[in-house]
Amino acid sequence: MTDERQSTNEQLSPEECWKMLGDDGIGRLATVVVDPVTAEPAPDIFPINYLVHENSILFRSAPGTKLMELAAQSAVAFEADGHRGRKHWSVVARGHANRMLFDETIEASGIVDMHATHPSDKWNYLQITVDVITGIHFKQA
Repeated sequence: MTDERQSTNEQLSPEECWKMLGDDGIGRLATVVVDPVTAEPAPDIFPINYLVHENSILFRSAPGTKLMELAAQSAVAFEADGHRGRKHWSVVARGHANRMLFDETIEASGIVDMHATHPSDKWNYLQITVDVITGIHFKQA
């Protein structure tokens, strides 16, 4: 038996990508690290709560692997997806993640009040400066 449903894809403009990301949500942060065994570059991925602010993606982090990897290599990819009715979307952003350094910038961004799914203390505030953002809408008919 074959599935007769068809999937139709539609590319999103950068403006539509930002709209799909909305103000906040849950996404995935991809980093590149050097594997300690093979000494080869290896991907790593982390679920994060995020906040969109002025065409950048903000997130918080507790001390640990994610921060160590970002200190070694700031290049990242970020992905989030969702749906509105029967239309699903996926957005990928590529750029660099760096710590937010100034209290007034941190407070003005709204990141301090962002809800976090995981209850750990996350006092490190980071910003992904986006170089490229792409996305698609897809709908199963």
